[in-house]
Amino acid sequence: MLFSFVVSAALGYHITDLFETDSSFDEFESALDLIKREGFSGVELNLSFAEPGTLTKISEVIRRKKLRLAAVGTGLVYVRKRLSFTDADSTKRNKAIETVNGLIQFAGKEHAVAVIGMVRGNPTVDSNTMEFLHQSIIACDRTASEHKTQIALEAINRYETSLLNAASDVTKLIQDDGLHSTGILLDTFHMNIEESSIETSVRKNFEQISHFHIADSNRWPPGRGHLRVERLLKLLDEMGYNGWVSAEVLPKPDNPAAVADTANFLKRQGYMRQ
Repeated sequence: MLFSFVVSAALGYHITDLFETDSSFDEFESALDLIKREGFSGVELNLSFAEPGTLTKISEVIRRKKLRLAAVGTGLVYVRKRLSFTDADSTKRNKAIETVNGLIQFAGKEHAVAVIGMVRGNPTVDSNTMEFLHQSIIACDRTASEHKTQIALEAINRYETSLLNAASDVTKLIQDDGLHSTGILLDTFHMNIEESSIETSVRKNFEQISHFHIADSNRWPPGRGHLRVERLLKLLDEMGYNGWVSAEVLPKPDNPAAVADTANFLKRQGYMRQ
């Protein structure tokens, strides 16, 4: 397994207005220095744009810091831009797909996965909503296939979205739509809410896993809540998972402490060097 840490304007190492100002790029470089120093191999980003010049600058910084881009999240396309795959307005819906497709292409160039999470939106569920969702994800899956990369479609808890809450919901959509380049993203925080047994769900959906998020029950770093995250990592290890595991945690008590606490937890479990 490879371990990365999320840096974004939301969860993870939090940088306000990330990539929107020169000073935020300076903060990003400092964040990468810390992540590298603590022993992580990569970084995961959550972006709301697909502007080529800025994406190139981002990849250059990551490469210079001798880290890898593990995943490209797209949730901020909805959270910040209010664009979603299920918007009744076709113009907004198409803009959401266009932006996500741009990020999928970026992920492909960087040998990273593209995460589809909150960009699905949080609509009232009806037949139109489901049709919009299916067609949007099919379009993105096609782009992922063209650019030889993987989509990680996230199961997100019911309090954040009305769509695809449990791992079984995501797996069913992948199978029903015959998606070729889409797998599942399992997140311990969401699974703690939605799954009757997290371990059973990991086993049942293992073949579909293309990315994994860790956080404790309260979204703090592992070891700060009541989840036995070490058991889940051991299970993934035993089953032969060799993809990325990203820490998507709250910056509690602050950014440096969240990175250090997560790294120390992983070191105690023997996944990173002391």
